[in-house]
Amino acid sequence: MRSALLLIIATAIVLTATATSRSDEKPADLIVVNAKVLAVDARFSQAAALAVRDGKFLAVGTSAEIRKLAGEKTRVIDAKGRTVVPGLIETHVHAAGAARGEVLQPFVQLGSIAEIQDWVRKQAKKQPGEAWIQTPRADVTRIRERRMPTKTELDEAAPDRPVVFNWQYANRQVQVLSSAALKAAGITADTKAPGRGKIHLGDDGRPNGVLENAGPLVAKFLTRPDVPEEKYLESLERLLRRYNELGITSIFERNSNVAGYRTYEKLKAQDRLPIRVTVTIGLGSDGSVEGTERFIRSLPFKFGDGDERLKVGPLKIGVDGGVLYGTAYLREPYGQSAFSLYGIDDPEYRGDLRWSAEKIANMIRTGHRLGWQMCSHVTGDAGVDAVLDAVESAHEDSPIDGRRYTLIHAYFPNEETARRAARLGVCVDTQPAWYYKDGDALAAALGAARLEKFIGLNVWRSAGVKVALNSDHMQGFGPDSSLNPFNPFLTMYVAISRRMESGRVIGHDQRVSREEALRMTTIDAAWLSFDEPNRGSIEPGKLADFAILSDDFLNCPEERIKEIRSVLTAVGGKVVYEAKNGRAEK
Repeated sequence: MRSALLLIIATAIVLTATATSRSDEKPADLIVVNAKVLAVDARFSQAAALAVRDGKFLAVGTSAEIRKLAGEKTRVIDAKGRTVVPGLIETHVHAAGAARGEVLQPFVQLGSIAEIQDWVRKQAKKQPGEAWIQTPRADVTRIRERRMPTKTELDEAAPDRPVVFNWQYANRQVQVLSSAALKAAGITADTKAPGRGKIHLGDDGRPNGVLENAGPLVAKFLTRPDVPEEKYLESLERLLRRYNELGITSIFERNSNVAGYRTYEKLKAQDRLPIRVTVTIGLGSDGSVEGTERFIRSLPFKFGDGDERLKVGPLKIGVDGGVLYGTAYLREPYGQSAFSLYGIDDPEYRGDLRWSAEKIANMIRTGHRLGWQMCSHVTGDAGVDAVLDAVESAHEDSPIDGRRYTLIHAYFPNEETARRAARLGVCVDTQPAWYYKDGDALAAALGAARLEKFIGLNVWRSAGVKVALNSDHMQGFGPDSSLNPFNPFLTMYVAISRRMESGRVIGHDQRVSREEALRMTTIDAAWLSFDEPNRGSIEPGKLADFAILSDDFLNCPEERIKEIRSVLTAVGGKVVYEAKNGRAEK
């Protein structure tokens, strides 16, 4: 009897304690109910609701379960059946440069010689005087005529004004000058080009306006004014908020320096940083072990410094050029079909390797030894070979396979290279939108066979290589109209459909599923920066970064994927964007 009484008392104490602890438990700060939550966890789970507390996901479950976690001050958002995804991670942007450039000259995509001429005419009227007119960047692959304008065509647009069309990437620069520009710069048939530069002459023996790697001859005429710091910060903050409108909650600034990192620190200190930022530092080196070590030791921070909002990322090495400019370093020559597009005439030309194999190895081994994660801008297959040789060399010194060395671009994969990359723990950061925007021009220049595996996602993934999809956004503020569109749903659409802007499909077997595309912009993207334990999926304990979408990502018609936007974006549970016409709050 006494034992039974003691048991009843003990049970009552336990129940009372449990009830007290539940009533004392802090409620959620925010909950989303009546949703289609795509967790993007290992099982690609789906749920109807989620809860956030103290900046992290508290729970995922049914709407009824999650409502129980609400308190008097909890914000309750009724998603009305909309899809919720983890915050999208954009692993390759040049936001700082885009923000500064937009202040100086808003970007406009010029798609034909006539459009270039019309733009020059308007600039001449808008800015009268003798100042040089510089055209916005216009890649030849996106000009309808598949060529640069001529001196005569620039003269027609502005007969009395110095005009220059710039086409530059990596170690190759081509400029077309109008007659007035040649005269202002004092360039004649007798002018000596600097270094390995060249002044092209016409049939009459006089300069035809084309300068190749001869920028110093006109550099003093092409200076641009400084941007006041506050205007720069305002522009950068505005761009970052444009990213938020697309559901982007994290970015990798992919080629910066100490000053660039300090810029983001200023935004953060002023509570104006609406996104998580990982800053990649460009490696300044002469290619020697000593020079590389000297640069790294001069940095005021080390890899991983910072916090969940802003941190130091890897060191970046530029290894070759770009495929849009004929400077990607390829295993096989470009071929005669590429001559007219790229302005080359050497049948053995394979592109541009910026560093010798020895110097690439010096930089990678030294950075690895000093504790840095590293990455390389490398577009061509032969360029990738050179990088993997160096990574392998560093691996012989000490294991590098856990350091997640990243190949940035790597547009021409093959099965052998993919297996080698997987063995070394190497991952890939690549841009499907370049296939979308430039595929037709590249197919004509390089041959359809090369385009079959261009940005070959399944070549990499089948070998076990982690791949992140991104934009390489660098100019313009329009999600779809920038030089490299930063709309992640366009990026995923291209990966899923393998369609070019023209509708053409080359390499059908490189298409991926919607689930795979979403993984490559969330959890796999987080993996590149060792952040998969705290972001990239909707799971209790992870940072509460998420977006509520305007359409059903998994089931809407394929063509509608690229039209999807976020109606609400949250970073750490804090709403950083909410569509005015799509308010989903209950």
